[in-house]
Order: sequence, then structure tokens, then C-alpha cells
Amino acid sequence: MSYDTMQQLESLYGGYVVQQTSLALEVTPPATDLLMGLPFFHDNRFGHRASAETVPAAVRGVRLGLSRTDPGRERSGVALYVDFAATEADWRAYRKDWARSS
Repeated sequence: MSYDTMQQLESLYGGYVVQQTSLALEVTPPATDLLMGLPFFHDNRFGHRASAETVPAAVRGVRLGLSRTDPGRERSGVALYVDFAATEADWRAYRKDWARSS
């Protein structure tokens, strides 16, 4: 789960996702699938700021975390939470930034 982080800025949120992805990779055996949860919802409530926790920032963060910690890992990906709340812009960002070369 890479959301509900209380981050106020998209750049801080992206850095948080990099760190969490790296930490998760360090403790997950290579034979185990690691999926990082991405925010596909737009609520503004305690712990979640929609303008900071964006799909592009999350995807960049996961990619950077993977490339820094375990670039050759084959059993990793993202989990989209929750798909029914996603906007077309969320899906475009996902397809452009993750699905293009995964």
C-alpha cells in the first residue's frame, strides 16, 4: 500500500514511494511477487491528499525504487486501488508510465 501517507506535495509523495518500494524489495524474497499499491482514488481526507498522491508520482516512485534496489527483479508490479474510482487521466498515466514497458 503506497497511499494514505499524509504527504502534502506530489514530490514528497513520490520520494516516499521510492523509499517504500526499496524497503519492500529488501525484505521480499525474489521468488515472491511484490505488488505496490497505487492510489486510483481522489478523496481528500485525513492521511490522503489527492493533489499529492497521484498516479504519475506513484508510478515514478515504484520505477525508481525498483531501478535503485533490484533492477533485474522479475516478480514485481503495481496494484491499482481502487479501479472504479479511477479517472481516464489515471488510466492514461498508468498505461503511459507503467504498462508501456512492464
